[in-house]
This record gives sequence, C-alpha cells and structure tokens, in this order.
Amino acid sequence: MKYAKINAWIDLTAFVTALASIVTGYILWIYFPLESGRGSMNFLDISYQFWYDLHFYTSTLFVILIAIHLILHYRWVKNMRSMLMSKK
Repeated sequence: MKYAKINAWIDLTAFVTALASIVTGYILWIYFPLESGRGSMNFLDISYQFWYDLHFYTSTLFVILIAIHLILHYRWVKNMRSMLMSKK
C-alpha cells in the first residue's frame, strides 16, 4: 500500500474514533449524570458500563492513531519546528 493510502486510512480511522468518543462522551454526560446512581441505568437498552467502556476504548484508540499520525508526519513537524525557531 502506498504511503498516501496508509496516511488516508489512519486519518479516516482517527476521525471516526474521535466522533465515536465525542458521541459516547456526550451520552455519558447527558444521560448518566454524576449524582444519578448511574451504575444501574440504561440508555437505548445499553448499560452505563458498556457506554463507559466504549468511550474509553475509542478515546484510547484515537490517541494511539494521533501518535501514529504524528510519527508518519515527523519530517514535516521537524521542518516546521526548525522553520519557526529560525524566525525568532
């Protein structure tokens, strides 16, 4: 697979996991408030623990994919850093 295709797949997957993390975070925030005794509650017939686990794993995967994204763009980051440092 070409470098551009790998990069595109990493970016697309990171975007999807970020959306999933945002949606599950919103569901946890709105439907399972802190003082609600949320351990026994359900939303869409899915337990709090499942929503929490889904949020945790999608967030973790997003962070890993962003790290991979930065590794793939290391040369660009390095060049931008040196360019910005030289203009001071």
